[in-house]
Amino acid sequence: MKRWFLGLGLLAIMATVLGFLLHSLAVDDAFITYRYAYNLAAGNGFIYNPGRPTLSTTAPLWALILSAGALLRPDLPALANSLSAAAVGAAAFFLFLLGRREETPWAGLVSAMFLVTWPLLWLSLGLETAIFLALSLAAILAYRSNRFFLSAILLGLATLTRADGLVLTAVLAADYILRLFLADAKRPDAEHGSRQTKMTVSWRIILGSAALYAAVLLPLAGWLTWQFGSPLPATLAAKRAQAELGITGFYAHTTYLQGLIILLRARLAQTFLYLLFLPALAAGLAALFKNRQYGWVRLLVAWGAAHLIGYTILGVTPYYWYYTPLLPGVAAMAAAGVVWSVRRLNIGKVTAWGTGIVWVGLLLVALLWSDGKMVQALEGPAPPPENPISKVLPEAKVNVYEQAGRWLNEHAPADALVGVTEVGVLGYYSQRPMIDFLGLLEPDVAKALARGDLYWALLHYQPDYLALTAVSPLYAYDLREDPWFQAAYTPVQAFDDPRFWGSPLTIYKRQMPRMPLVESMSGELPSDALHLDADFGGQIRMVGAVIGNDTAHPGDILPLTLYWQAVVRPERNYTVFVHLLGQQERVIAQRDTAPGLGASPTGSWQPGQAVADPYLIALPPAAYAPDEAVWEVGLYDATSGQRLSLTDGRDSLQFGAVSILPSEKPLRLDFGPIVLTGYELDRLALTPHEMLRVTLKWEGKAPADVSIQLVNEQGVVTTHVEGTTNQSMFTLTLPDDASPGVYNLEVLATDPATGATLPLLGADAQPQSNRAQLTKIRLLP
Repeated sequence: MKRWFLGLGLLAIMATVLGFLLHSLAVDDAFITYRYAYNLAAGNGFIYNPGRPTLSTTAPLWALILSAGALLRPDLPALANSLSAAAVGAAAFFLFLLGRREETPWAGLVSAMFLVTWPLLWLSLGLETAIFLALSLAAILAYRSNRFFLSAILLGLATLTRADGLVLTAVLAADYILRLFLADAKRPDAEHGSRQTKMTVSWRIILGSAALYAAVLLPLAGWLTWQFGSPLPATLAAKRAQAELGITGFYAHTTYLQGLIILLRARLAQTFLYLLFLPALAAGLAALFKNRQYGWVRLLVAWGAAHLIGYTILGVTPYYWYYTPLLPGVAAMAAAGVVWSVRRLNIGKVTAWGTGIVWVGLLLVALLWSDGKMVQALEGPAPPPENPISKVLPEAKVNVYEQAGRWLNEHAPADALVGVTEVGVLGYYSQRPMIDFLGLLEPDVAKALARGDLYWALLHYQPDYLALTAVSPLYAYDLREDPWFQAAYTPVQAFDDPRFWGSPLTIYKRQMPRMPLVESMSGELPSDALHLDADFGGQIRMVGAVIGNDTAHPGDILPLTLYWQAVVRPERNYTVFVHLLGQQERVIAQRDTAPGLGASPTGSWQPGQAVADPYLIALPPAAYAPDEAVWEVGLYDATSGQRLSLTDGRDSLQFGAVSILPSEKPLRLDFGPIVLTGYELDRLALTPHEMLRVTLKWEGKAPADVSIQLVNEQGVVTTHVEGTTNQSMFTLTLPDDASPGVYNLEVLATDPATGATLPLLGADAQPQSNRAQLTKIRLLP
């Protein structure tokens, strides 16, 4: 008995030491649950954004536990990590008890040692993962001890902690029913009366367990339904949408099985000792078939297999903590393989057990080696994201997210809406109303993601502040090149951490009033609407438009609302194009999207349905002025590019008038050593024989060579290069064989010493492009 106490003591020491060394580890997703717990403890209710009830945590019971604990220890991240470390130790303890109860104590002890040191479990510190595993293993222990009602209660608590508990519940229910019918089939017919009695008792156990399981689930599920309208978190729809877009916790479009392979590759890259798990697992598989004492291991393996199959079939977007239910089965099967092999070795008892100790020791060394790498990575260098090892190390972004969150807490007004891509750490430390562009907090954002529209949330909510990384700030959409974003937001603070591949994290502040967006229409057109009657292809009529402004300056944002009506049900989902046309029909600004900011595809319209369709059109800062512009609107099939025609044969409608006035503030196109502060043209249209004169005005800190060019869809047509002074004069002449049409007038700058192209920098000092587009020039026939 004493040696088992020593084993338990060793488990406790391992959990305590690893919990202490990794106490600062943080997982961004966990902080969503922390904020629910914080708000509940602070008396704000079980909510993320006050006044906007949405269930965004997948671990409601964990949130309630943390909320209660916050009364004693307000530092929720530290509290969660402490409880998680204790739960890891508890999970290992239950695994040991399970092996001991099944008369395989050595397999139980070894599997518990594997589990308590397993790095993937520690990498999930602070999440509900560890307490879910502890409750699940306690439920399995109770089940194998024939304490079915206790097992049902524990399964209910595990399911409330994480919905994955449904998988284990189904596995245990199937195992019980299978055992029941197998046992009944083996009884002789002479025991008919006894069989009837035992079957009655068994079904009472099934029904009683089901009732207890439901009794545990229903109160919290009912309360969540009362609070949020559904006990299911809004994140489910968001995760499905993310899967469609290829957004995962690994790489783009990584499947659940591919994520598992990435984790295995990363472990092998850390140390080849993980290869020793292969013979252990192979021997464990043999042990499961040849030794009935390992029935408990078979149950753990069945649980892991069911979880793996279920997640694979569902096509869930993978994150590394989704693989933790596989760990008990893997740990137990490897332990059973080592113990079973040692007992079968015909090399003497002492030598056999010595071999087993070395084998187990080397496997523990592999696990502890990875644990040590995590400890080093908390403050040490982080590998680049393309290295699979980065997927099994603590997230390097947490520190910079915390700094930005604390800055927002100190500098942003209490009611300022903050837009982010990853909301966990930033949302917790800022304690500001949040909108996340991955749809975890708002169902409407998840719907936009399902449509493939990553931009919708930004345009719809127009947050007061944005916190965006330098790399892929909106994943597939780099909004920093968008003219509307450049006009609407200005950087106010940046946070850099060389360990985080997405550094710097920049906070942007909205520098203009939030533009009103009308997204529904009922009754007559607004009183200030321009009445139109344009029939596009006999399918859709544009009945009117509200033009926000009739004057604008470069860099301004113009609101425009179009009003549509379906004549018949449209044949397909058409894209709307909105152009602001300057003189010579040059496109000054444009936006192409599905109606309703992407929320109202034309293919869903019913005959007679009216739709209000809002737009915000940003004039580029370098737009030429003075200029006179009109609006141009039409629809086209994005697949073929074919436009819908009006009844008079035109493929677009022009209306309204906007005067583009010279800017009230100087232009600043920053190439680093030099800044373009203005330009002048002698004409906006020319023939092949005419000369275009361009004057550029500069502020310079260092020498640079400048080239100016006219470019059409086929490429560069003509170029002029010279060094910069405070004012540069360029002349361009198009060749005789140049095709009539519209050409972009562009400016490039290069370093005269190296010939390297100088990037055009945004307001956040981050590269936006390698050239600046000034305006468009039309070549006449």
